[in-house]
Amino acid sequence: MLRAARRRAPPLPAALAAAFFSAKPQPPPPPLVPTPQLVDAAVARCPSDALALSFFLWCARRPGYFHPPSSFDRLLPAATRLASRLRTAPALLHELQGLGCPIRPHTFLLLLRLYWRGGQFDLVLELFDQMPLWGFRPNAFACNVALDVQLRIGDVEAARRAWDDNPSPNYLTYAIVLTHLCRAGNWSAVRGCFMEMLQRGFLPSADSLTAVFACCSKAGTMPELLQLLSFAHVSGCHLTSAMWTCLIARMCHEGRLEEACRVLEKMVGSGFNPNVVTYTPLVRGFLRAGRNDKVSELLGYMVSAGCGPDLVLYNVLMDCMSKEGRYDDALDIYMHIHSSQIKPDAYTLSTLVRVLQLSQNIGLLPRLILGSDISYDLVACNSVLGSLCKSGFPSEAIQFYIDMIGMGIRPDSYTYIGLLDSLCRLGRVNHAISFYDSIVESHPESNAYVHAAILSGLIRQGQNVTALRILKEAVRKNYAIDAMCYTIVLHGLFRAHLVEEACRLFDQMKLSGMASNTCTYNVMLRGLCRTRDLHAIKQLLTEMELADVEMDSVSFNAVVVLLIKSQRIGAATAMVREMLNLGMKLSNKTCSLLSQCIGYEFVLGNNTTATVESDGSDSYSDFLLCSAS
Repeated sequence: MLRAARRRAPPLPAALAAAFFSAKPQPPPPPLVPTPQLVDAAVARCPSDALALSFFLWCARRPGYFHPPSSFDRLLPAATRLASRLRTAPALLHELQGLGCPIRPHTFLLLLRLYWRGGQFDLVLELFDQMPLWGFRPNAFACNVALDVQLRIGDVEAARRAWDDNPSPNYLTYAIVLTHLCRAGNWSAVRGCFMEMLQRGFLPSADSLTAVFACCSKAGTMPELLQLLSFAHVSGCHLTSAMWTCLIARMCHEGRLEEACRVLEKMVGSGFNPNVVTYTPLVRGFLRAGRNDKVSELLGYMVSAGCGPDLVLYNVLMDCMSKEGRYDDALDIYMHIHSSQIKPDAYTLSTLVRVLQLSQNIGLLPRLILGSDISYDLVACNSVLGSLCKSGFPSEAIQFYIDMIGMGIRPDSYTYIGLLDSLCRLGRVNHAISFYDSIVESHPESNAYVHAAILSGLIRQGQNVTALRILKEAVRKNYAIDAMCYTIVLHGLFRAHLVEEACRLFDQMKLSGMASNTCTYNVMLRGLCRTRDLHAIKQLLTEMELADVEMDSVSFNAVVVLLIKSQRIGAATAMVREMLNLGMKLSNKTCSLLSQCIGYEFVLGNNTTATVESDGSDSYSDFLLCSAS
């Protein structure tokens, strides 16, 4: 009966059934996970740099989402503008906090990575220092970032302290230190860091091992390089093409060319394809050894393997051929570079100038350089400008400078030096001075080479008083004047017989706190020797002894000549003995005067030698005693 009653129950109305099911709670929708495309689009369209950075940090807090490197690069322009506006790390953190962004350890790590990637090293260090102030302890990643930045900016002491304070360096710590030490070429430090890394159980990656190989091949010994090779085999590290290349380059450097060729065969047999970097040291080595047949064979292998020469190899060929006197072949290589549309660098142009000078075809320089349609960068332009000026083409140098400005290349200090030298060589002194005035007015921080260029040019043209005036004006305006600028003007004043002005300038130099170098002292000594002022010379020699400055060969000869003319023969012979002990040569004038006054035999040749009897006294002391008598 119950079963019958159940069957006779009326069905549930449709409206009531719909209401019942709609009242049941629905499962929440899955959270929205950002995508790199969505993040990049939002950052690009964000009207505020601070909002873009805040949104970027908000997305990083979403579960399961991590920003790819491309998203960091897309955000960098906005983050850089924001950092430039706010200037300091605390201001940046408070700006983000004001937008509702919580400041957590993860926030610091993202900001460190972002600005580290963007090269904002000062801000990275500020953010690292802010972490303890916000109650957070930097983790291994933050410490590694700070260590890398300190090494990049050259703060070795801070990097050493960070290294010492790190109780548990990880693999990345050693990889960072190894990379920077290898770049610096400090092989002894690289070897110590590499050994400590292995002792802690960290195996280097292929890139780190390649960097160590490259450093050892340049600064280490051949046994050490072979030990690295054995380590790579034992530890199961696969040799890379760069490692083979380093081994071949070191063997070529030591003259073991046949062994290098056998290593090249092993490299090919191991499945590696040599590139132009591999062949270059072999070509250089066989060229220097005079094995031109082997060079042709190597170049044939390169061509058959589809490996074309690059600019470095062309430079090697030009350099070696110029040293062998094969000037026509060197010029043919330069013309091939030009026809191949390869942009020559400063080394190519300097080699070309040397080839033209040695082959007595320097007149071809303007046509070969200025007639080309190759686009030059700033370094190449400066090389061309200097080459034209030094080779006797100042007019062409000035025209090249005008063309350089027309190409939109912004000149630097080296460009200004070449142009000032060219103007002075042409005798256009007033134009040179006007151009110099415009340079220091627009660039008051110009280095000392610019000031030395105008001073040297004026002295060469006999404008000694003008050079003195410009130097005094530069000192008054606190420009970057060094000892060489003073030395140039001192030389010109002595040459113009303006002895009192030179002595006053030297005294002013000392009063200003500028330290005189060896060249300055020797210029002063030679100038005073022409005046035959023994008292002043004695004072200067005493000052040189106190400053631990030695005389050069020209000054020795000048003092010896003065002593002979002053009938100080004993002091002169003592100084001659000291000159010969130091390996210095006597000038023809000195030898002639000595032979006339003493009658001793002097033999002049490629290496001037002298036989002079001496009483064993010191040359400086003898001179001081004789001049005081």
